[in-house]
Amino acid sequence: MRFAIAALVALALVGCSSLVPLPIRAGDTCYACGRVIAEPKLAAEIIDAGGRAYKFETAGCLAKYLVNHPSEKPAGTFVTDYSTSKWVAASDATYVRAVIDQSTMERNYYAFRSADTATAFAKEKTGTAIDWTAVQRQVKGD
Repeated sequence: MRFAIAALVALALVGCSSLVPLPIRAGDTCYACGRVIAEPKLAAEIIDAGGRAYKFETAGCLAKYLVNHPSEKPAGTFVTDYSTSKWVAASDATYVRAVIDQSTMERNYYAFRSADTATAFAKEKTGTAIDWTAVQRQVKGD
């Protein structure tokens, strides 16, 4: 009986320690640039070692922030899967740089959990599907 209780307590502690990003809603503010997040399907988030969440307008904004703050080591880095609006670890997503705002022709990164979906989207947008490391390399040059 004691073993069963100890196992349940251990499972509860592990479950409580997993990182869960906060929901991002239109109107939230980007931690890095201060812009209003207009499209949550493009948003990103980091969770620091203390469990605090920081919201970003886009995956590109998050990548620039991390490149400009190399000493920061977040406990979790997440992006929104554009096709499902669900969170995915930034390192597990595939990205396509394309126009995100037709009125300003601003370009940024769409993130996808599925590499196949990203590749199809890239063909539609005449872009290329890339990984998180490539996104960070590209924003260094921006």
